Amino acid sequence: MQGRLAEYKCRYNDAMNASRSRRDFLLAEIMTDMEREFRIPFLRDRAEKEVDAEVLRLYRLISDSRSI
Repeated sequence: MQGRLAEYKCRYNDAMNASRSRRDFLLAEIMTDMEREFRIPFLRDRAEKEVDAEVLRLYRLISDSRSI
């Protein structure tokens, strides 16, 4: 899992260096991929119980980085 998480962190860094109009699209794409791979549930309480804390921290960082 750590290898996959490192790939998502790299994608996040690349997205943050993209133009603002492209950034939100890339961040949303990363979030969708993470939701599928790590089975992140929509409900926050469930996510905190079912998803690895490091994965959830990165997911929330990405979410908070979006401008929409």
